[in-house]
Amino acid sequence: MKLNVVLAAASVLMAGAASAGVAAYPDDSLGVLSPTPALYGNLLSTGKAAGGVFSNDFFFDLAIKSDVIGSVGTFFGTVSFSSVLIDGNALTLASTPTGYGFSFSGLAAGTHTLTVEGIFPKGGHAYLGSLYATPAVPEPESLALALAGLGVMGLVASRRRRH
Repeated sequence: MKLNVVLAAASVLMAGAASAGVAAYPDDSLGVLSPTPALYGNLLSTGKAAGGVFSNDFFFDLAIKSDVIGSVGTFFGTVSFSSVLIDGNALTLASTPTGYGFSFSGLAAGTHTLTVEGIFPKGGHAYLGSLYATPAVPEPESLALALAGLGVMGLVASRRRRH
């Protein structure tokens, strides 16, 4: 009986760890983004007295035009973020209790590059971030076209009722 409880607890812990995902390192792909966050990060260290500067690229794909939302923060040590870019476009970093948040609206389908830049002092440091995508809100002309289509369908339905 006691062994079964231990095995059950171990399997629950393993399932939780598996669902957490693995963070992508620089020059890795985050895959196709979805509403489930993809993790990225890096370990930073240097023997230099002054520390170092970093610029790390992560690649991701979008299946459809989407709004991309992300965050980045220090995992341990001290990391100062100077900029976050998507396809070379600098994003506004909004300070949060755990780091910084950012977003990019209406990013086209395809392969894109997330670049994280910053500095760190001498010693070992690390940062971790997440990135996810939600479908973009339809453009007003798309909405107008959809409403026009519904109107035509209503007209056809009313004509069929009369005949």
